[in-house]
Amino acid sequence: MSSTVQPREIPDLGPYAKNRPNFPLDELAKYAGRQVAFNLDGTRIVASADDWGGLESELKRLGIDLGEVVFSYVHPLEGHPPE
Repeated sequence: MSSTVQPREIPDLGPYAKNRPNFPLDELAKYAGRQVAFNLDGTRIVASADDWGGLESELKRLGIDLGEVVFSYVHPLEGHPPE
């Protein structure tokens, strides 16, 4: 029996590792206490939700492939109250 499922290519996360630490704290503070999905180069949050299930649903609603994002949790930031 042959499989028709093609293995997914592993994305290059080098740009994410470089850009994510430089993500603006003021922008990140808007997502404090939430699950987020960054684009693969770490320059944009493409979706957020209160929990993983909600984030997955939001990504599917937006038509964003789960393999095209990096999942993360934004801890509350000291000195940046949530909006």
